[in-house]
Amino acid sequence: MSKLSLPVSFKSTLLLLLLVIGASDLLHAQKLPLPPRANEAVSGSAFKGQVENLGVKDREKQIYQQILNGNVPSFLRDLIPISFSKTIQDSTYEVTYFVLPDYLAVGSDSDYFLMPMTPILAQKISDAIGFTLPTKQMVDQIWSHASVKLSPSPIPASPQMTTIPVMWEHNTMVKAQRAKTLDAKPLGALVAGDKKDVIILNRFYGNSSKRVVIYGWHYKNGTPIQPVYAGHAETYADYSHGIRLVRDSVLINNRIYRITDVLQVAAKASLFSDEGVIRKPFHPLGEAEELKPPQVFGITSEDSTTAYIPVKEDSSASSYRISVSSDGRVFSGSESIMPEPLALTDLSPNEITFIKLQSVSSNDTSKYSEVLGVAPAQPKNKLLVVNGFDRVTAGNTHDFIRQHGKALHANGYTFDSATNEAVSKQLISLNTYDVVHWILGTESTADETFSTKEQEVVKSYLQHGGSLVVSGAEIAWDLDHRGDSTDRAFIQDYLKAEYRLDAPNNKTATYYATEPVQGSMFEGLSSISFDDGTKGSYDVGYLDVLTPSSDADIALIYSGIASQQVAGVQFEGFFPNGNQPGKLVYLGFPFETIYPESARNEVMKRIMLFMESEPTSTSKSEEIITKDVALKQNYPNPFNPTTKINYTLYAPKQVVLSVFNSLGQKVATLVNSFKQSGSYSVTWNAAQFSSGMYFYRLTMPDGTVTRKMLLIK
Repeated sequence: MSKLSLPVSFKSTLLLLLLVIGASDLLHAQKLPLPPRANEAVSGSAFKGQVENLGVKDREKQIYQQILNGNVPSFLRDLIPISFSKTIQDSTYEVTYFVLPDYLAVGSDSDYFLMPMTPILAQKISDAIGFTLPTKQMVDQIWSHASVKLSPSPIPASPQMTTIPVMWEHNTMVKAQRAKTLDAKPLGALVAGDKKDVIILNRFYGNSSKRVVIYGWHYKNGTPIQPVYAGHAETYADYSHGIRLVRDSVLINNRIYRITDVLQVAAKASLFSDEGVIRKPFHPLGEAEELKPPQVFGITSEDSTTAYIPVKEDSSASSYRISVSSDGRVFSGSESIMPEPLALTDLSPNEITFIKLQSVSSNDTSKYSEVLGVAPAQPKNKLLVVNGFDRVTAGNTHDFIRQHGKALHANGYTFDSATNEAVSKQLISLNTYDVVHWILGTESTADETFSTKEQEVVKSYLQHGGSLVVSGAEIAWDLDHRGDSTDRAFIQDYLKAEYRLDAPNNKTATYYATEPVQGSMFEGLSSISFDDGTKGSYDVGYLDVLTPSSDADIALIYSGIASQQVAGVQFEGFFPNGNQPGKLVYLGFPFETIYPESARNEVMKRIMLFMESEPTSTSKSEEIITKDVALKQNYPNPFNPTTKINYTLYAPKQVVLSVFNSLGQKVATLVNSFKQSGSYSVTWNAAQFSSGMYFYRLTMPDGTVTRKMLLIK
């Protein structure tokens, strides 16, 4: 696959895009992310003539192209902050979001057309630039904050009110009103009262056919002419309709969120909605007509200042558009690129660059893809982060590379990243990386945590000595509890665990912390907490409880439970049919939900120290053999409540065979005597002990041998 360098103009643009934009700077960095208006772009009146005799569908294709190409007045480009404070159940939220100063228009400052359009087109434009339509409550907030409040100017209803001549007539009326206020409030001030708003509402999905929902057009006393109304089909737009776009990045208590995510969370939805949760905060688009965002792509480091973005071409896309960010939240600008690998140059060495892509065709632009990131380095990176969390569910912002990448970066590591589709379709090869981090969030059966193809790729990687870190809340549920024989063999042999429970103690949304097991990679850490939906990521209500394979070690258990219930396992050694020893860390909850950030960074530090350490044992034998003794694995294992422990002495010795719990406390002494050479078998009855990992140790004058066993009741 060829490598494409950027033209000089895009390199210059990229340098601007990579300016650091954080929460503290968000108030000063709000621009409409469209290309500059071309000198030859048509005016509003000229555009009126071009579309006057077109049908709605063809007219809206023209509107879309004009806006996405940047034919928008300059006074619409600086967004206006809307700030307010609200208390919800004793929690106070300071909120700032950003809106267009007026309704979306085509043309120049001196000759523009406030352009009515269908909600389908409004949603497509919103998706293309990372914005959203407002809710009813937001329309009221915007009107309250407006510094220019115009009196509504209705035109008598008629069959012509959906035509361009009447739309232009109303445009002329509104411009005349606005002209009277320009001395005191120049173009770019926040205007209200000139149009009805097309809004998002649960009612989108409450009708047998799709609808446009409108609201607003307030009188100067604050009373809206138009109550919420959904009587028109989604292909309807008349002269009174306006499209007020709202940036989907919002500042809440100095943290950046997406409005569309907040609207799906019951605890915070009322910040923006007076109807509570809006489960699908967007206007539904026709799936058959919708251009899909890129799915098969990655971003890989070439050297300390250069990265490539390989993309598997989509026949429906003529090109792709890239948007770049330094924090993974706020993306500045975009540029079209050809459908082949793209070289990003002049990057800051060892700093993270985040990207997202859009597919572009002759008449459409897709929604944004998931977010990936790279921290470029010389030589090429040997660490890959794979995002496999594709499930459409509340809280999935498709950008959890932020938490994983930043935790790696905080510990001094650089990395590449890829979509799971790029791995399964072999656009990105795991075998070129020493360590792979696989993000699965709450991915489950409907979307497959590991597809058959992904399983084959991962198996091959581990067999050849690869090191895998995987985290997710429903992996065991999908592969072991709901999977077929192939799925079960994969999780048991290669992820070294089995499904035990759907949540700790089978109680959902109850337990939100784990604690390390003595002797594990996390020993010495305090309790590790993860999100209940109030800590900035998403609620992890269903957490896999695991049963480790007999050759794996328990790394974490869930806190606050009397019986030991496993939350994470670690393994080092040979995987089935492997020719080199590999390593595995498997967490039964999503890594990205660990909080605070300092704790997340420390957990990542422990994981990477484990991955980089020398293997403690690479023996394929079923027994540990020292100079004069062989200690076999207990059988059965796991067991309930009895198991046999076999050992062989090759010389007479004084031996002590003891059992310890996971805290290192001795719980039983099975043998304490002088033994002649020979083979011995001891049965341990653990009926009085609780479930969990135990260790049995054979102690002799010249050394000790220890193995682990698992009691499950």
